[in-house]
Amino acid sequence: MTRELTVGLEVHVELETTTKMFCGCKNDPFNAEPNTHVCPVCYGLPGALPLLNKKAIEMTVGLGQALNGKIAPKTFWARKNYFYPDLPKGYQISQSTAPLVERASIVIEGQTHRITRIHLEEDAGKLTHDTQGKRSLVDYNRAGVPLLEMVTEPDFHTAEAAKHFCQELQRLVRHLKISRADMEKGQMRCEANISIAAAGAELGTKVEVKNLNSFRSVERAINYEFARQTKLLDEGKTVAQETRLWDEKKGETAVMRGKETSADYRYFPEPDLPMVSISLGKATGSLVLPDEQRTRLAKLGMSEAIAKIIVDRQEFDSIMETYAASSKKFKDDDKVKFYTLEDGKMRAGLPKFSELNASDRLLLLEAKNDQGWSKSMFESLVAQVLDGETAEKLVAARKGTSGDIDPEAVAQEVIKANPKALADYKAGKVVALNFLVGQVMTRTKGQINVTVAQDTIRRLLG
Repeated sequence: MTRELTVGLEVHVELETTTKMFCGCKNDPFNAEPNTHVCPVCYGLPGALPLLNKKAIEMTVGLGQALNGKIAPKTFWARKNYFYPDLPKGYQISQSTAPLVERASIVIEGQTHRITRIHLEEDAGKLTHDTQGKRSLVDYNRAGVPLLEMVTEPDFHTAEAAKHFCQELQRLVRHLKISRADMEKGQMRCEANISIAAAGAELGTKVEVKNLNSFRSVERAINYEFARQTKLLDEGKTVAQETRLWDEKKGETAVMRGKETSADYRYFPEPDLPMVSISLGKATGSLVLPDEQRTRLAKLGMSEAIAKIIVDRQEFDSIMETYAASSKKFKDDDKVKFYTLEDGKMRAGLPKFSELNASDRLLLLEAKNDQGWSKSMFESLVAQVLDGETAEKLVAARKGTSGDIDPEAVAQEVIKANPKALADYKAGKVVALNFLVGQVMTRTKGQINVTVAQDTIRRLLG
């Protein structure tokens, strides 16, 4: 029997606000000593009252607008009741029936994926298990950190598609500058709701899988569950509705608990927080999102790999600056595309190149192409511009210098071969500099600009 995999995702993203969701404690759970960014609200002490973080709400609404979601005109908070050592209040302040965003979507490689809801809540503390001492330690620095939860429709039918969605979401929240979404630090965490059924039949029993702390884990866990559930059904057994944990080392899932429903959490309105009215500002839906950025770069001739690097490094705007600068300089469309493409390639291979402004990048690229500079020579010039030299001066000085010759490499060889001249120069004898320059000119048979030789030696000798 042919069976179909169906997956829905729940993704949690910690927002990069200055303070926590419901108090003024610093939002910095990774760089501080345990339990230093805490207060009575974090600990859930009697009488401590929460205060809303406006910035976290704005970030969530901005994401909703970017995803063309329906923004709630009003929303309120609820208490989600459950007991766990990292939840000091005995409940989590979350949203139940009034999420900030509903009915959003994201397009990835032409495929639309529906997002049911996006809501805000607070993160829990962090447990560290000491197996030797047989105890668990709790750090509440993370308790109360703004946590965005996104719930998708069951739109994924392969593990790879689910993984790609998570990767694209990471790019998006980084693009919007609302989270670093570093999965290794727990700033982005994924859970998968997995079911299988005969092709065309209703969805099967849903199994939730937690502890997916990398994109690789997302893909592997879904594939494992598909195989496990298929085997059960082939043997005439039933699939239990439960929550399972993914074990990356073993490459398998294990039962954690029976799957809860909303009723198990006994949601009720948070009495200490008022209803919030959302006043929409400038829409962010007009932003060029990562998928569209890659499409535009592809139209300029960039490979998929280069375009991905550019978008992941958030350098799309700078690339388009180069495109605009080259369009202004050249009337030939082929030249415009060529230099924009070269800009992208150089960014991918030489990160420091991205630190230059568009006009300097274009000037260096044009000179490199015209004069055939070597890679090492080009990298040296980029470093000099970053150190304060002007690109125009460097390019002008190197006119007439063979592209096959690296002035810095030749100068280093000459200095190494002439220790006496080096000592004389350091002693203040100017004639030693002229000797070293002459040696450079001799070695290169005059194929290097004398000014370049002088400047290079002076720079190397400090």
